[in-house]
This record gives sequence, C-alpha cells and structure tokens, in this order.
Amino acid sequence: MSRYDKYNPVSGGFRAPLNAAWTATSGPSGVTDLNRVIVVGLNSSGRVVKATTAAAAVGILILTQAKAAGDVVDVMTHGEVVELDGADIQGGVAEGAGEKLYLDATASRLADDAPAAGAVGFLVGWTVEADRLVVRCQHLAAVDA
Repeated sequence: MSRYDKYNPVSGGFRAPLNAAWTATSGPSGVTDLNRVIVVGLNSSGRVVKATTAAAAVGILILTQAKAAGDVVDVMTHGEVVELDGADIQGGVAEGAGEKLYLDATASRLADDAPAAGAVGFLVGWTVEADRLVVRCQHLAAVDA
C-alpha cells in the first residue's frame, strides 16, 4: 500500500483534473489502481491519464480513494514514496536498495528494466531502501548501449 511521504506541492509536482474516474476496479484485471504507484501523463485537454509511452509520462500518482472524472489530483514529479511493494512493480517483485525504476508502459507502473538501446525512456527514481522510492521524474534521451 504505497503512499506519498515527502512531497512539496509547491515545487514537487502539480495539480490537474482526472480524465476518467479512478476506482478500485479501474486497474488491469484483478489489480486495483488504489494505493499503487501509477505513472501518468497529460492528454491534449490537460487532464491526467495513465502513461502509455515514455514520451507521454510526466509524473506519478497514488490515490487512496475513488475519484470521479474531473476531480483535481496531485501529480508527484519530485518527492518520496514509502511502503513500496511488489504490486507497484512489473513482475510483482519488490526491489532492493539502489535500484533504478522506470516506466513500464504496458501497465503504467514501475519496472526495473532500463529502456532498450536506442529507445526513449522515463526514469521515475530509485530505491533507497527496499520499500522507499526517491522520485525524480525525468525523460531519458535515446539510450546508448
């Protein structure tokens, strides 16, 4: 059950409305979108959507309760997340300390796999402890092998 720990709403992110309702059943089959780290982007209307490409990603979102379309939420781009667990990471395996975490575009969640050589990537941050993620969102240029 991930949650924001250190977050400065003035300089650590921004607020924007949700494009669609966000509920316990809006995740992939059998997985909830609540209390999880989800990598998000903005659509052409400036509304928050799940990121499906590195180029579209802008930050992360952790919601603890259902929200309706149009509700304004805080998107983190710089801060810390605690209680990170396997449900937040592609493959369902919790990471150890010192692991870089990237966007897994297939599920809009975290992955420890670096982007392929020549691909554009989105770095979310790295773990300082197995369950604490330092968030420093940034786009990566085409990665050299």
